[in-house]
Amino acid sequence: MRNLLLSTVAFAALAGSAFAADLPSTKEAPVYMAPTPAFSWTGFYIGADIGGAFASSSLNNSWNGWTSHSSDTSGVMGGGYVGYNYQFNQNFVLGLEGDFQGTSNSQSSNWFSPITLGNITAGDAISERRSLDWLASINGRVGVAYDRALFYAIGGAAWAGGTGTVTDWNIPASASLATSVSGFDVGAGVDYAFTPNWIGRIEYRYYDFGNNTFTGFGATTPFRTETSVNSIRVGLAYLFSSPAPVVAKY
Repeated sequence: MRNLLLSTVAFAALAGSAFAADLPSTKEAPVYMAPTPAFSWTGFYIGADIGGAFASSSLNNSWNGWTSHSSDTSGVMGGGYVGYNYQFNQNFVLGLEGDFQGTSNSQSSNWFSPITLGNITAGDAISERRSLDWLASINGRVGVAYDRALFYAIGGAAWAGGTGTVTDWNIPASASLATSVSGFDVGAGVDYAFTPNWIGRIEYRYYDFGNNTFTGFGATTPFRTETSVNSIRVGLAYLFSSPAPVVAKY
């Protein structure tokens, strides 16, 4: 009789637990939180920048006893850029970019070169002025993205426009070269997305325009110029893109 009573109590307890489990829960459902979209670098962008240009150039000739004169110039540069990025494999970015920059670089110098006529040696007063007026380039970009930061290398074809003038005050006569030259540029920089559309930038760029020649006032050999430019700039661009969708992982 005692065992029967204990069995009945146990059965009643189990039945009550099962019935309670079937009752609807009184807890509120959790509030849905949408995942934050991942940032995407893919899209067109347009921006403006400003910085400094530091040019190094030399003027070479074997006429009238002088061979080479060098000068370094510095100035403010500023302009705009436009390009397109494509992000793949989550972290890698490829892009194409073009830019145009105006500069304030100019430099003047004067010197005396010896002239020997028979047994007579005299000084020849020469002055020279050169200016770098603008820079332009079309470049490819390759970078590695860490969310809103993009570290990239850049390089491609470059062009520059400027003026060089040499004046011999003893003749007097002068020769000028006002033209554009071509070369290449390479560099590196960092882009950072402050918002999904506004992108800040800091960048270093090196330009090399090789050798260019011109002649004037009876020189027996042409004048040859060599020019390179280092620049550093900061910029701000607008990226025409939307955040990339988040892919759920299970």
